[in-house]
Amino acid sequence: MICLGKNSLPSIVSFGEEEILVGNPALNYHDLSSILYDSKRLIGWKFMYNLPIAENRLLWSFNLDSRNGTVGYILKSNEGTERFVTPEEVSSMILRKVKTIAETYLGANVTGAVVAVPAFFQENQIASTKEAIKMAGLELKCLIEEPTAAAIAYNAERQLENSRIMIFDFGGGQKLLPRVHFHCAYRSRIKLNLKYII
Repeated sequence: MICLGKNSLPSIVSFGEEEILVGNPALNYHDLSSILYDSKRLIGWKFMYNLPIAENRLLWSFNLDSRNGTVGYILKSNEGTERFVTPEEVSSMILRKVKTIAETYLGANVTGAVVAVPAFFQENQIASTKEAIKMAGLELKCLIEEPTAAAIAYNAERQLENSRIMIFDFGGGQKLLPRVHFHCAYRSRIKLNLKYII
């Protein structure tokens, strides 16, 4: 179990007056404008007008602005002061929570991570993701695309050889249909041949 009896961790952070909550506990925070999510969609963007997801703005409960060359969240305290929080900061908090959960489960320190990103992340988004990983105190071992991670996880359980599978990524952004061909020349190595259909 990851958190509160669940086997997944929502990518949500809530900023209270006295504490910051990550994951499932953040879902129940009373001030919706202080619950931050969608950091993966916002990470790496410099200006509000660049955001490719303008249609989501009507659904967001938080406030956004662009400051110091990055898009970020605006939090307002009860006293009226503002705090600017970047998507990198939010992502790093989520990664730190995952690190803590992994360390508890493994009974050992976790220092590195393999991180999956959307298949069509742009360079600015990749660079900002790497910064979030660094902020979380983790060494990036490998950055892979989400459909590739799904294919590797699927094959890890089944040990498929010379087979073809199709991964459908139901992500919030682009819909991808990568066809994956597993070729095992040696049992310890898997060659992935990804072809994207858009």
